[in-house]
Amino acid sequence: MTNKDVLALYRTYNQAMAARDVVTLNHLLTPSFTLTHMTGYQQSRAEWLSQIKDGTMGYQASKEHHVTIDQIDTAHWHLVGQNLVTASVYGGAVQDWPLTSEMQLAVVNGQLQILTAVVTTY
Repeated sequence: MTNKDVLALYRTYNQAMAARDVVTLNHLLTPSFTLTHMTGYQQSRAEWLSQIKDGTMGYQASKEHHVTIDQIDTAHWHLVGQNLVTASVYGGAVQDWPLTSEMQLAVVNGQLQILTAVVTTY
């Protein structure tokens, strides 16, 4: 795996999120994946995917602004990506959110996956 593979996975993650493609997201995330929202609330993979599926987390688009990737060792990476995400969250109005996602990724059972994501605004 290379930084190019990590970037491709990140882009697939954002496309799947905007398309509400929980099947693809399920494959990209480890079973123990957690997402920490800008509010500090930490969600499990199952809870987050359920909220995407039912529209509670109504992602609609994601436009990449900037990504940095650091390889930690042969099987681990740290990624920081900034995207403008269009979404309606918890029934609120659709709006654009400038979000920074800080992710830890690893090769797990031969597959590159996301371990954690911490989201803040920029």
